[in-house]
Amino acid sequence: MAFLNPDAFYLLGIIPVVIALHFLKLRRQRYVVPSIMLWRASAEDQKANVPFQRLRNILLPIIQSLLLLLIITGVARPALQIPGIIHGRIIYIIDNSASMLSKELGETRLEQAKQKVLNHINQVSADGGMMVMVTHAPTSYIQQIFTTDKEKLRTAVDSIQSTHNGGGLTSVIDNALRYVDTPQDQIYYITDSPENIPVTSVPINIITVGDEAENIGIVKFRAERIVNQYHVFAAIQNWTDTEKVVATQLEIEGGIPIDEKTLSIPSGKVENVLFNINIEERLEGVAISLHLVEIEDDFDIDNRTWTILNPKNQFRILLVSNRNLPFLNLLLESYGEHVEIQKVSTDEYHSTGDANIVIFDREVLSEQGQLNIHQSQGAIFINWQDELPFMTDSSFEVIKTPVRVIKENITHPIMQNVSLMNMQIKESVQRKLPLWGVPLVETEKDSIIWIGEDLGRQYLVFEFDAFNPEFSPLTTTIPDGPLLIYECLTWLESGTLPIRSIDRQTDNAGQYFQTGEQLHFELSGVDTSTFRVQKPDGTLVELDSDVFTDTNQIGLYSILDENSIYERFAVNLLDPNESALTHSSTEAPEIGKEKESLQPITRQVWQWVVLFAVGLLICEWWFYHRQ
Repeated sequence: MAFLNPDAFYLLGIIPVVIALHFLKLRRQRYVVPSIMLWRASAEDQKANVPFQRLRNILLPIIQSLLLLLIITGVARPALQIPGIIHGRIIYIIDNSASMLSKELGETRLEQAKQKVLNHINQVSADGGMMVMVTHAPTSYIQQIFTTDKEKLRTAVDSIQSTHNGGGLTSVIDNALRYVDTPQDQIYYITDSPENIPVTSVPINIITVGDEAENIGIVKFRAERIVNQYHVFAAIQNWTDTEKVVATQLEIEGGIPIDEKTLSIPSGKVENVLFNINIEERLEGVAISLHLVEIEDDFDIDNRTWTILNPKNQFRILLVSNRNLPFLNLLLESYGEHVEIQKVSTDEYHSTGDANIVIFDREVLSEQGQLNIHQSQGAIFINWQDELPFMTDSSFEVIKTPVRVIKENITHPIMQNVSLMNMQIKESVQRKLPLWGVPLVETEKDSIIWIGEDLGRQYLVFEFDAFNPEFSPLTTTIPDGPLLIYECLTWLESGTLPIRSIDRQTDNAGQYFQTGEQLHFELSGVDTSTFRVQKPDGTLVELDSDVFTDTNQIGLYSILDENSIYERFAVNLLDPNESALTHSSTEAPEIGKEKESLQPITRQVWQWVVLFAVGLLICEWWFYHRQ
């Protein structure tokens, strides 16, 4: 029950006045008596003049007070809220990413989102039922399938768990769209950051939560071994409105501090900090962490990071070429101390042996087209070749006219720090990519650099002669040319590590990963039935396969074989977009077509109050005359 004019209740102060007037009224009646002796009793009653001693005719003031109360209630315009009804389905998508753990007035944004969904469920009904989904889950996004049982929906909303994941909205939207059958179906997205909603043909109705928040967090972190030292690098960003003095502390497992540094970070800026650790035997395989000391902000997940000081394993590269390639040779030799390079000519090549990466130069396959790459082990790097034996459709076309780079896949780690835009290639090969091929660099003709993974093997193909200045200026493009080759080698190397990211979101040599990444464990030849993964909070997850998706917490993970540690890895947030705690003070516009209003219907019921008051007035009239 709601009242559209609640100020009318101030009139309730009239009721005590009516009751007081009723009791203060002197009621004298005439009597015919045979003697004046009765006057004495009447005179004594007048002298007393205390009408409250006898509460006579009390029913009438009660009825009159109720009548006045009903009149005032009618003036207040009482109304009932009836749930809105649609002839379709409703899908609720609740954002449970890391930023939803930002605390405001002691309550997280996720708790606010849950409350808004619960209120909406109480106010709205759907003929086709309602479904509850979350943006981040290791297996299924669905928390509750379509149902009209609101108790089940409330239970599903209350049971939603928080995660430390960042970004990644497209997958859950695509999943939700599969359940939209009619134009009446509605999708509600409850989030604190409505900026990156994909455009769809189905309406996505935004419900925002959260307020302005302040945060200081670690956005980059890396440990690298150079000669006899570990270099630990971190970048810290300040999202507050004022300059902050931040104390950082580096420590090893057990909370033993190694070093600490203090830096001043202006508002909205990023400052870097570098720690140098002398190599000691006891640090090999040890976890180190960097954390911000005594930081008061609204988001503490990005105030700490971890990594494992794993020594780099020997990395073997086999170069198969009949040419002298000074540029490539120099890059391979400077890639790292852990690299072992072997060079063979076309005639000398028989198999990859134990090489982690095999680089086939352009003349190899043209002279030995019968070479069966399917028997090769490790990653394959091909520099400009006409026929590719590992492709079912090996048709190609040689483009002898110059082409220019017009598009780059900047979402891939290889291209995130490299740009070849407008580079002109004098001669290249055009071919149809396989279904598993991913283009990295494209011209107006076709892809000239592409990658892929097929049957557990990685492929990187240059469709032009990258190391010949007569065909491309890559060798003379500084720093993007050398940096591109380094990034390619790093990406191929990451695929040979015992723990690697399927998503390739990070370049960290297996030291740490980002929350939400899907990991591949190299457990070939090992019985995985006894393996489990221990998460940072101590939860044990059974390992059914060599793919692990439950990286929704920051901290250290352990792969356990029975009760012994088989391998360890770290997971961090390191997502500037998530740490920025974006906030929209007004509700974002709806994506897609106009939505049907699902606000509860307000129906006024003052007419019934007036009707009851009229009936009460008739009763009062009847009792008055009855008396």
